[in-house]
Amino acid sequence: MSYLARITQSCPTAVVLLVDQSGSMAEPARWNGQTVAKAQAVASAINVLLAELVARSRRDGGYQPYYDIAVLGYSGSEVRSALPTVGEDWFLNPDMLADNPVEVRDVQRMRTLPDGRRVATVMREKIWVRPASEWNTPMHEAFRTAYGLLKGWCARHKGQPCYPPTVINITDGEATDADPRQLTAAAAKLRSLATADGNVLLLNVHISGSESKPVLFPASAGELPEDRYARLLFDISSPMPALYRDEIALVTGHAADGVRGMAYNANMTDLVRMMNIGTATSNLLL
Repeated sequence: MSYLARITQSCPTAVVLLVDQSGSMAEPARWNGQTVAKAQAVASAINVLLAELVARSRRDGGYQPYYDIAVLGYSGSEVRSALPTVGEDWFLNPDMLADNPVEVRDVQRMRTLPDGRRVATVMREKIWVRPASEWNTPMHEAFRTAYGLLKGWCARHKGQPCYPPTVINITDGEATDADPRQLTAAAAKLRSLATADGNVLLLNVHISGSESKPVLFPASAGELPEDRYARLLFDISSPMPALYRDEIALVTGHAADGVRGMAYNANMTDLVRMMNIGTATSNLLL
């Protein structure tokens, strides 16, 4: 499978973000030089990514439908769209996103000057995803819901050489609605979906507010700490195609084949890097 199909108006790709919104996401994390709840930091990082996908799709005369985008929040016992959906469709294309923010506000961002100094800059920012944190972590149901959405998406594009969908699961803890065997089976079923260009890519990003050393894009389980959950995330994450090799090397410091799309003990900067690499398809846009 090539993972090299061009992304066009008639042959888009899909991006699905799964967002843990359980109670532990109220714990603190660092974001943009401030201490905020992990839920707030993750929502902010996702909004930055969505703005980037919209910007990539802008051409003279408007936005091209290069991406079908869904953001699913999971907590308690349910999975729901975290985007301002249009009708019953949980997928939004860039044009729909551009026209349907839930809020537009001024935010402060830190910018690095050529001389290395960091300065605060006020920017206008569109908000699509709001933070949430409550109850349990129904990750298994999130995988099942993503499977249902992408099964329909792949069926609509059957026979077309569409770039395969990418799923990025962002979580700070273990599933509360399944054991490891069940979660592994649900993830495998999700990854089994495919277009003519390749299988669905599943990336798992475990975020943490601790000072523990993060592990990004490991090539083997031996690179991870002796932790059952870390090994589980490794097992259920997709091997990354060669398309991402250079971007991954910039983050990890070395180019390696067979790395998995996962992070463990990631901070918010790592999360942004993982999401940017997981959606690094701009050179495939026509």
